[in-house]
Amino acid sequence: MSQVGNITRRAVALGTAASGALAASSAFGRPARAPRRPNIILFLADDLRFDGVGYRNPMVRTPNLDKLAARGTRFPNAFVTTSICPTSRACIQSGTYARRNGVWDFSTPLPEGLRERTYPRLLRAAGYRTGYFGKYGIGDTSKGAAAALPLDFDAFQTFEDYYPKDDTARRWHNNRRLSELARTFIKETPARTPFCLTVGFKAPHAKDDGDPVMGPYVAEPEMLALYANDIFTRAAAMNEAAFEQLPGFLKTSEARKRWRDRFSSPELWQDSVHKYFALVTGMDRAIGEILAALEASGAAEDTMIVFSSDNGYFLGDYGLEGKWFGYEASIRVPLLIVSPGGANPREVSATALNVDLAPTLLSAAGAQVPATMQGRNLLPLVRGETPRNWRDDFLYEHYVSRLYGFSPEPEQMVPSSEGVRGARYTYLRYPRQPGLNEMVFDRQADPAELRNIATTCSPDLLRSLRRRTDELIVEAS
Repeated sequence: MSQVGNITRRAVALGTAASGALAASSAFGRPARAPRRPNIILFLADDLRFDGVGYRNPMVRTPNLDKLAARGTRFPNAFVTTSICPTSRACIQSGTYARRNGVWDFSTPLPEGLRERTYPRLLRAAGYRTGYFGKYGIGDTSKGAAAALPLDFDAFQTFEDYYPKDDTARRWHNNRRLSELARTFIKETPARTPFCLTVGFKAPHAKDDGDPVMGPYVAEPEMLALYANDIFTRAAAMNEAAFEQLPGFLKTSEARKRWRDRFSSPELWQDSVHKYFALVTGMDRAIGEILAALEASGAAEDTMIVFSSDNGYFLGDYGLEGKWFGYEASIRVPLLIVSPGGANPREVSATALNVDLAPTLLSAAGAQVPATMQGRNLLPLVRGETPRNWRDDFLYEHYVSRLYGFSPEPEQMVPSSEGVRGARYTYLRYPRQPGLNEMVFDRQADPAELRNIATTCSPDLLRSLRRRTDELIVEAS
C-alpha cells in the first residue's frame, strides 16, 4: 500500500498586435521561430482536489495530464482565493479577488467595468479567436449576462448536464461533448490566427440532484471499470474523530448533510471515490483527444497549455463533502503550465493563485495586463526565475449571499469565512458566527489541519494573524 497525497490505494487485480509576438514567444525562454503569438488552451476542471491527478497521486489514472506534467511547470502550491464555482471562475476570468468583482453567488455576472478587462475579451480585442465550451458558471447567461458574451467569445456553448435529457442511450457524456466541440474549434481556426480556448469541464463535480444510474458522480462506465479492482484507504482527516474537532456551526452545515448522502458508510465512500476518480480519468481522456487534434493541426508547438481547477473538494475530509471552507483540501488545486514547445519542465514551490491565471494568459500573448487585475504573471516562474517580493501568504474569503437560495438561513447552511494562509499557519475566522469563531492550524506540526490552536497558541501569533487578515482585506478591496 502506498501513501500519496491525502488518500492511499491498494491495487487488487492541463492587446498588443504582432509587434508583441517576438516578446511573447521569448517570454517562455525559447527563441521565437516565427513572429506569431502563442495559442492558449485553458483546461478547467470542476471541484478537483490538488491530489486528484496521477502526477501527484498514482492511484489516479491521468496519463495525458501526466505527460503534460513531465513537459511543463508544476505548481504544487496552487490555491483559490474563494472556494466555490461561480466566484472562483469570476476570479479566474477577471484576475480579481471576489470582494472586488462582487460575484458571491450563481446569479451575479461580472460587473461591466471588469467584464471589459477579462482575459477573453482583451485577447479577442487583440486579435485572438476565442472560444469557451462547457461549464461557464458566472451569472445567468440566459439573461443580461448573455448580451456581453459575443464580445468575449467567437464561439461559445455552455452546458453543465452530464448527459443531454434526450440522450436516453447515454452516448454523449459531458466529457465527450467537450472533446468534440474543442476539436472542432481547433480544426476551424485559420492556421495563422492565434486562438484562446477555454474548456470548462463539469468533471468531477457531483450531480447534486443525483443520477438514476450513477448517483452523484456520473462517471462514464468504461472509465469506472478501470478502477474496479482498486481499494481506497481513507486519509488521516477522513474520520469521525476529525469531525468531532469541528466547531458546532460546521458540524451542522450543508457540508455535513451532503457527506451523509455520499460518504457516510465504508461502502458508500468507496463507491463515491471510485466514481469521482473515474470522472477525472474521463476528463483526462477528453484532454488527450483535444491534444491529439492540436497536434494534427500543426499548432501544438505554438500553443501554451494550462490545466487547473476552480476549487478543491472534501472527499469526506473532516466528515464533510463539498468545499467552501479554507482547509487545504478545499482551497488547494492542481496547476500545470506547459510552454509552447513544452520546454524546461520543472516544479515551482512558489504560491500561485487562481487570480494569477488571467495576467499570465495575457502576458503570454504579449497583451497589456490591466491595472484592475490583482493577480501576478506566473511566466517568470515558468522560466525558472525567482521574482522579487513574491507572495508568501494570501487572503482566503468566502461570504454567503442570500441569493444562494439556501433555506432556512444561509449562514447556518454555509458559514461565511475569511482568513490568511501563510507559509506555516492557516488562520480562519467565521465573522458571522457568535462565540469562538476562530481557527489556527500549524501545518508544520499538523499538516492534516486536525488541531485548532486558536485558544492555545501564543497571543502574539493570534494577533499577528488577525492583523495580517485585516491588511489583506484592505489590499484586496
